[in-house]
Amino acid sequence: MARQFLCWVLTLVLLAGPAFGQADKIHSQVDKIGVLGNVTVTTATGVEYYGSVNRIGADDFSINEVDQRREITLRYGEVKRVRAGYGNTRNIRGQRIHPRTRLIVTLAVVGGLLLLAIVAVAADKS
Repeated sequence: MARQFLCWVLTLVLLAGPAFGQADKIHSQVDKIGVLGNVTVTTATGVEYYGSVNRIGADDFSINEVDQRREITLRYGEVKRVRAGYGNTRNIRGQRIHPRTRLIVTLAVVGGLLLLAIVAVAADKS
């Protein structure tokens, strides 16, 4: 009986361990961005917030959300991902586009056009 109880306790501790580490990781990322830094925050539910960091606390932080024009307070435990900056343009669904994604799409389009031009020149028999 005691052995089974000990197994359950150890299992819960092992499963809860990464969640605590994640909150510390998010806290250090927000500290690194700093107050008044532009940030994109993804919550555990998948909702994304874009804005500037307004306040950094021990248990939570708040941002001035750009799209909703209000202050939002988020606990470190409910945040899945944080990154510096936010995209200025939006996609069809109204979400902001990550700057890296814009770069990749731009390079793919330019590469495709160059490939098309090379194939057209190679196929020309005049």
